Amino acid sequence: MPEITASVKFDNIAREWRCKWSEDASKASLDAAQAALADLLPELSSVEGVATIQRIVCGGCHDFKVITKLPAAAFGEWEKADFAPEKDFLAKLGGIKGVSAVETQTYTLEEVKLNKKDAKKAMENKEAEAEKAK
Repeated sequence: MPEITASVKFDNIAREWRCKWSEDASKASLDAAQAALADLLPELSSVEGVATIQRIVCGGCHDFKVITKLPAAAFGEWEKADFAPEKDFLAKLGGIKGVSAVETQTYTLEEVKLNKKDAKKAMENKEAEAEKAK
């Protein structure tokens, strides 16, 4: 398992494509960004190793984000392919009236939620430690 530090390990790497959209023309830029995503979704979904593709939209700060997560072992091959179809998607976003701040970012992305059994055990251990400290 790759690690950033001894306590920060990861199995997955994500690539984020993001932009800002505008309220102008009944949020036409948001509709156009969604249409651009829908157009390339079959190709993106076919990238070898893709685990998840998520779309995030914030109505308050006008974010439109697409996050594609792959296992670290598969990510390098996608990176060698210049994250295709990234270049085409970013060009489409950049050509939409009302879209700004088209950017990308790569980061690790891990599920960290405990299952109920493990969460209960951790809470019991924490309570026992608090009792000892009294």
